[in-house]
Amino acid sequence: MSESEIKESLRAWILERAQSGPDQKLQNDTPILDDGILSSLDVVELVLFVESLKGEDVDVDDIQPEALASIDALYAAFFAQTE
Repeated sequence: MSESEIKESLRAWILERAQSGPDQKLQNDTPILDDGILSSLDVVELVLFVESLKGEDVDVDDIQPEALASIDALYAAFFAQTE
């Protein structure tokens, strides 16, 4: 999967679960948790979705909070190093 495909998949998943509804504008650098787009309860499901996109498990002990800040941060933390 290309970077743009991964980011678009993340965006679609996030908007599907967005607290403010799927019509919200979501840029790659939009703060996902700080802006209340996802709740902290959605984080577990988000990590599971990242694992499904990645095709491998994510070590939750190694996840830094800033890795969940935005689509760009998610991509950098979980996908950029695998290319």
